[in-house]
Amino acid sequence: MNIKSIRVKLILWYMMLLALTLIFFSVLLYNIFSGSIRSSADALLRSRAEGIANSIDTYWETERLEAIKDGVVIEEFSKIDNINFAKVAQRWVEEKSNDPQLIGTIVQIYDADGNRIAYSKNIPKISILSQKTFAHILKGKGIFEKIDIDLPGSKPVDLRTLTMPVMENHKVAYIVQVARPLALVTSARQNLKFLLFILLPLTVLLTGLIGSILAKFANLERSFMMQKQFIEDLSHELKTPLSVLKGEMEVTLKKLRSPEDYESILKSGLDETNTLIRIVENLLMLARFDSNAIPLEMKTLDAAEIIRNAARDVKVLADQKNITISLPPAAVAGATKIKGDEGQIRRLFLNLFDNAVKYTPEGGSVTVDIAEDHPYVKISVTDTGVGIPPAELPHIFDRFFRVDKSRGSVGFGLGLSISKAIAEAHKGRIEVKSEPGRGATFTVFIRNF
Repeated sequence: MNIKSIRVKLILWYMMLLALTLIFFSVLLYNIFSGSIRSSADALLRSRAEGIANSIDTYWETERLEAIKDGVVIEEFSKIDNINFAKVAQRWVEEKSNDPQLIGTIVQIYDADGNRIAYSKNIPKISILSQKTFAHILKGKGIFEKIDIDLPGSKPVDLRTLTMPVMENHKVAYIVQVARPLALVTSARQNLKFLLFILLPLTVLLTGLIGSILAKFANLERSFMMQKQFIEDLSHELKTPLSVLKGEMEVTLKKLRSPEDYESILKSGLDETNTLIRIVENLLMLARFDSNAIPLEMKTLDAAEIIRNAARDVKVLADQKNITISLPPAAVAGATKIKGDEGQIRRLFLNLFDNAVKYTPEGGSVTVDIAEDHPYVKISVTDTGVGIPPAELPHIFDRFFRVDKSRGSVGFGLGLSISKAIAEAHKGRIEVKSEPGRGATFTVFIRNF
């Protein structure tokens, strides 16, 4: 590669500009995401603190009403420096310690002098009300803080705290302090940072690689247009799973949930992560095919047997839509020898079967024919699906291309691109014929033995 050529220079400049753009986008996304989950965590703390204060005041009001019935003077029921109020606060904490709403939340109650009068069981010996915080509270204002504490026998714990005064007659009656570990927030931020760290250079490298390959066989303007479309499509494909991950994390942080809810959310997050991985793996496979970097284990294969195995793998999907898959007669087996990589040939037909089942309505059929067409074996997969409009036929093997996007078809639009790459890697080809409403026929030509 001549690095002084205009083509190479333009590709390198494009990669650099793309990298800068993606870095800016990644930093912006990370900052927005971090601010969002921090705001959600603070809103949750404020909700918890206000709920605790209201609940304790309800306990105290109940005590006051019962005392009035017994003839006690109302004025004696001030919460400020009142030992009876301290007992009520302690009783509230003891009764509410196992409340599902407070799991994972540290609760501490202080009197107007900053003395701790009640605390939750999950932090029995550590007071986290500093003199600086106490001085701020005396002004009647709450304060959010991030603090580190050392628990006996364990690693330091990062906490996000809200210390909030509860007023009585314009004076601080008592102080509510709630805290939650920042582990989940930190983990979410680190996961996003790691994901961006992986995707950013990978996207730049893939774009540069594909641009270099295209520039060899197409005019420069077409190469630039295809790279631009590739980035837009890739960004669109990655945006959905990333948005789902971000949304689920935000919703999770709004309130405490059951272990089953957390498990369900983690499974959903894992599904979206697997989606991202599949997209990247497919793109890497296409890139390796483009650069002839995939070694093929060529050997003699029975095309009919491979097709039967591929059809068996998609039978479950076909049965769900009551679609019949018709295979060549058993007599054909053994008479259709081809030379190729078994795993890649199998992937090719799995993609074709999956595509046929996807676009065939319920009760339809998929038919497979095998014939010799020297020097090839010709395998045709015909479905009774929706068909392909003539204007879209030339683009059917393009990456990220989907027929009739308005229907919200599933998948990434890479299956047929991979099938075409596999056929061409075996010195063969793949063709398509279709009419709207009359199904489609994909024909694969693989050299016979």
